[in-house]
Amino acid sequence: VLRLAACGGEFPLSLVRMWCSTSTGSRGRVEADAALRRMERLGVIEPLAPGALGGRRGSDVMDLDLEDEAKKGDAEDAVVKLTAEYRAAIQSSLASLKSAPWDAVPREVLVAASSSSSPPTANELETYTQRRWDSVLHFLVGSAPDDVEDPPSAVVRFLEQTGLMQEDPDWSADSAESEGYDEAPLVITSRGYEFMLQDVRVQVWQFILQYFQSLENHKRCDEIRSEALLFLICLSFCRVGEAYSAAGLSAIGQTLMKDFSQFGLLYVADAGNDGGKSKVFYPTRVAVNLVAGGLDDDDDNDDGGGASGSEASVAAVRALEASLNAPRPSRSHVAIIVQTNFQLCAYTTSELHVSMLGLFCDITNYRRLPNVIFYRITRESIKSAFKLGIEAGQILRFLRMHAHPRLRTGDQPLVPSNVEDQIWLWDQERHRVKLDEVYNVQCRTGAEFNAVQQYAADIGAYVWGSEAKLRLLVRYSLAERALAFLRRWRSREAARAAKQVEPPAKGRAKAPRQASYG
Repeated sequence: VLRLAACGGEFPLSLVRMWCSTSTGSRGRVEADAALRRMERLGVIEPLAPGALGGRRGSDVMDLDLEDEAKKGDAEDAVVKLTAEYRAAIQSSLASLKSAPWDAVPREVLVAASSSSSPPTANELETYTQRRWDSVLHFLVGSAPDDVEDPPSAVVRFLEQTGLMQEDPDWSADSAESEGYDEAPLVITSRGYEFMLQDVRVQVWQFILQYFQSLENHKRCDEIRSEALLFLICLSFCRVGEAYSAAGLSAIGQTLMKDFSQFGLLYVADAGNDGGKSKVFYPTRVAVNLVAGGLDDDDDNDDGGGASGSEASVAAVRALEASLNAPRPSRSHVAIIVQTNFQLCAYTTSELHVSMLGLFCDITNYRRLPNVIFYRITRESIKSAFKLGIEAGQILRFLRMHAHPRLRTGDQPLVPSNVEDQIWLWDQERHRVKLDEVYNVQCRTGAEFNAVQQYAADIGAYVWGSEAKLRLLVRYSLAERALAFLRRWRSREAARAAKQVEPPAKGRAKAPRQASYG
């Protein structure tokens, strides 16, 4: 793409293929065709003539036979050309010294325009985001410290819409007077417990997806969604700690700015002493890394070893290290060390983190110091977490995500292998006994038992059988088919038995009637 942009935006296809085939041979030509097909679908280059590219059009899969198919393409006169929009954008990006799509407001201008407060630093933005989400998690668990404010009403509404919270099923009108509630309070659900143990990035994505779903009934739904996606992509090119003027946003963009600030993505502040008319917004680390990080939170392939097994970003690890080295420990971070004797050491001063660790640790026996708490992972504590709907993988992911930075410097796993294996074994204990609804079929003969048993095994309905008792157990969902076969089999056997009885011969003389003497 950079070569095309520097060569006027267009170049012969035969020469473009040579850029990749000089070092890798014919295989490089196949890879070049696959890349050009992908660029064509993304609107980066103009559509090429049919047959110019070898292989299957619209597919990125490179089979072994693509090399032969690629040679069949007639690309003598084909030209690869960037689209006008993309060419103008890439050239503007290369010629500009700024990475963000908006002009950053210099810090000196903000300091001179605002006499009440100074612009926030990158660390203050990190604290702002963490406090915003701490208020959400505190609201989920029902704890309300004095220094933590309640989340905005829009966030509370999203908590209920996403199923993270629900109205208390045990609440009744009689208890309204005693508890002081005019309506049923919200309580956390099993999905809420899962939400607590996830990374902040994944939590924000859930809110954004719910935000998109809430726009379905809006008459400008498609336009707002497109503007929101473009806004999120543009935020990924911004820098944390820099201010951008809200005047450069459209009307929809300014509304999105206010909504995203409720999620902790942006920090909105006044740009001057004009009564709040001039606004600037500061992208936070979560907003900048949101699109690049994606939504994938699956660690099934994660071996948990070293820094590569961690899901925490580099910026998050640096922020955690700075928090641990600070004279006063921050309440926004937690650093966890899991020992091979199932003891858990957590460096934190936040009651929220203590409550989160209590979801899967033994809370009856712990030791606490001013900035560290010692828990123990037991079978009973893990079992209680399973009853809340928390999975073993979520517990291990949480321990790796918040592992102490010193554990990420070596090749040792973030969670000891014996602890991880034992948690998985405790999880498998829940599946030792599998309950299945069955139907009892009582057969009459051994031949009938063998026939029904074979048929039930063929359709996947057979569960258990006793030839001595002529008894079969079949799955309840397939019992009707097994019983229908049994009725057909008995009918055939009855008809076969009837044929074995010889009928009277046709035309046989009837016995003479005995004479009666009257």
